[in-house]
Amino acid sequence: MIARRWRWLWWLAGLGGVGLALKFFVGFPWRVTFAALLDASPWLLAVAFVLNLSSLVAKGWAWHLILKPAAPHSWRAAQEANLVGAAVNDLSVAVAGEVARVHLIARQAGVPVGTAVSSVVWTRVAEALALAVFLVMAPSVLQLEPWLRALQVGVGLGLAVVVLLAWARGWAWLVAQLPAALGARLVVLGGMGSGGRLLVPTLLGLWNWATQWATYHLVLQATHVPVSLAGSFTALVAANLGGLLRPTPANVGVVQAALVVGLLPFGVSPEQAVAAGLALQGLQVLPVLLLGAIVTGWRLLGLTREFEQTAGAA
Repeated sequence: MIARRWRWLWWLAGLGGVGLALKFFVGFPWRVTFAALLDASPWLLAVAFVLNLSSLVAKGWAWHLILKPAAPHSWRAAQEANLVGAAVNDLSVAVAGEVARVHLIARQAGVPVGTAVSSVVWTRVAEALALAVFLVMAPSVLQLEPWLRALQVGVGLGLAVVVLLAWARGWAWLVAQLPAALGARLVVLGGMGSGGRLLVPTLLGLWNWATQWATYHLVLQATHVPVSLAGSFTALVAANLGGLLRPTPANVGVVQAALVVGLLPFGVSPEQAVAAGLALQGLQVLPVLLLGAIVTGWRLLGLTREFEQTAGAA
């Protein structure tokens, strides 16, 4: 009885959401949005395209540097697995891209699956450290909304605690505190983060976030959105916070909504923000899907379904 009641509530909520979406789509000034897209600067979009691809290469390079000491493999193998993982993430609402990275690097380069999983964990740690440094450093020279300033302070305090613990105890200390059975499985994981091995991957992570900021700013400029560096930074943070749960493939719709909300305080109209969001996603998603399809021999959709099933079973 309770399950049936919840099912009806979900159906009613879904129908309400569909109704609101239809009202939005019918009443939205799409003509202005598409006119802004057609009038976009191709040169600025071309520069943004190159910068966006460089951020993807930086991610694959950081992963390669973390994984190589534990499991020798080629730089190209890491880049291809990272590219296909990004393409799978763009096609899936689940986070199946990580499963794709692990399986492809294991299949093509003979890397043990456990080692590959550990390397992905440390890659995410390096990316988190890079994001923390980026959020602490970048807003210092910008005039931002109070909520972003509060986020900067909170991230700065958290980063200071992490750095102090790592300096005083080291990453191996954390593994030593775990139960013996679990700690034995994490020996490889602990070794990957020792000896300053995260320094260069963290710097590559900083490059990734800096180029993402530049990509957002250039796309906004290309679609004639009058926005400052503070505005593009706010749009970047809003889009990444809004897309944490990945409710749609490639966060389609989520990015556009986040840009509308993030750019409203800067006087940007919703139709301009949506136009910039569409251009941004076309630039970020379509080239990755095309390259991923080429690398997989045009079997990207089949592999995505396979990795989604694997992720669901896990």
